[in-house]
Amino acid sequence: MWMIVLSGLFSCTKSTTGSEGSVSFVISSDQYLADITKSNVSDYTTLPGSDDFVLTINNSAGNAVWRGKASEWDPATKLMVGEYRVTASYGNIEDEGFNKPCFEGTKTFTIKNKETSQVTVSASLANTVIKIACTDNLKNYYKDYTFKLARNNADIVTFAKGESRAAFIDGYKVTVNGTFVTESGAEKTFSKDYTGLAAATAYNMVFDVAGVGNGAITISFNNNVETIELGDVELND
Repeated sequence: MWMIVLSGLFSCTKSTTGSEGSVSFVISSDQYLADITKSNVSDYTTLPGSDDFVLTINNSAGNAVWRGKASEWDPATKLMVGEYRVTASYGNIEDEGFNKPCFEGTKTFTIKNKETSQVTVSASLANTVIKIACTDNLKNYYKDYTFKLARNNADIVTFAKGESRAAFIDGYKVTVNGTFVTESGAEKTFSKDYTGLAAATAYNMVFDVAGVGNGAITISFNNNVETIELGDVELND
């Protein structure tokens, strides 16, 4: 875990009573992923630097009084006494694919007159992580294969043969499409929908052949194994 301490004062409407205070922030990244391997986000992508986070400070009315990168934060201004909410964010949940993590954390705090408040914000992964792997049996059975993650008939990311990276997606809804090419050049396809995949969670999807000649595959996903029938497969012309 890494963290950055931001100390200073933020600007907003000047107080007529002189009741102002300052604030310092500690922004930390929660790298833990909920999966059976107890992995971390850093196992799947390069983590953002501390200064890459964007800070947004809203007052009690919900109005933004300051927004910018942590590296652009101005230490020479003040906040009026009152209740606030700070959000630390990196990336965009709608920007999906390889090496596209999205972190976000929110914390409420109080500015007190002539005091410096210290606020700790823990930013956790907002994406779902999906990694696709194939067994040696499947690799020997099909000469080529491709997987695509899609939503609403639009491709999100493609896993070509041999792809070892993990994709960062919005897990509320995703379709997994697969294409397998036999030695004779015939193509077999499948499509499977998943919904409600959890944020800050890594899912490993493993494909295997269910039996020689029948073309069925097995999908191991989230501790469940499912068999998908692809139809008869001829291994040779």
